[in-house]
Amino acid sequence: MYAAALLSDEADLAYASATDVAAAIRARRISPVDAVQAAARRIEARDPTLNAFVFLAIDEALEQARAAEKALMSGEAIGPLHGVPTAMKDLFDFKPGWPSTFGGVPALASFTPDVSCSWVERVEAAGAIVLGKTNSPVFGFSGVCDNGLFGPTGNPFAPSRNSGGSSGGSAAAVADGMVAFAEATDGGGSARIPAAWCGVVGFKQSLGRVPLVMRPNQFGPAPFMFEGLVARTVADIALGLTVLSGTDPRDPYAMLGAADFEDDAGAPLWACGSRTAPISAAFQSTGASRRSSRMR
Repeated sequence: MYAAALLSDEADLAYASATDVAAAIRARRISPVDAVQAAARRIEARDPTLNAFVFLAIDEALEQARAAEKALMSGEAIGPLHGVPTAMKDLFDFKPGWPSTFGGVPALASFTPDVSCSWVERVEAAGAIVLGKTNSPVFGFSGVCDNGLFGPTGNPFAPSRNSGGSSGGSAAAVADGMVAFAEATDGGGSARIPAAWCGVVGFKQSLGRVPLVMRPNQFGPAPFMFEGLVARTVADIALGLTVLSGTDPRDPYAMLGAADFEDDAGAPLWACGSRTAPISAAFQSTGASRRSSRMR
């Protein structure tokens, strides 16, 4: 849908879905470097107002984008998210050498683990490029996004108001066109609350569908902590869950085998008499109004 516009209009690229960006990259209409540079410029322009990101690694992302472009042009096999910019949440989520403050805990401001969380492992294996980490309340224990280390995250539609929590930095970044999808966690609404406040899509899947690796106390957060994402479309959620799902021996609750949610994204959700509607139809009208209210 966006493929032609992606070549000429950076604003349309900012608001394209992850599915459309990935398709345009596979078709070589845009390059991974184009996508990452456009996201970086959007973040530079918009994030000082919103405070969605607490850490950025743009140089590292550009290096990965150049490698992704080389792989694409040489005809190598690529993943379903090849070259798509994304962001991870600064909570129980790690990438080697990146700070992890568990939601803005001042005592952890310089904590830099040397391990990757399963979310990063899987989205990077699928080809996505992580640009940085997004804001969260301390330990995720709040329905608003604010903490003493980084401060609050504003709502893209009203920056003086909050983006919601706990995945508020991720929801704001997606809603404002900085990235097409971003990591979210959910226990009591941490993906769904900010998604609702920011006008994007949040989803909490069944226990074990997406592995959650949290050592040494693996059994501590279950069955209340869920790893997932926020995105602009139901199709992007389906694509993301397909990438994230599957067995992981480090999570005793993980379901056996992977799942393919992409074919289900357009399946009938409800039926009333002779009327049926796909799940994506529920978001079509809001998507149109959201695009008309873009904040640049």
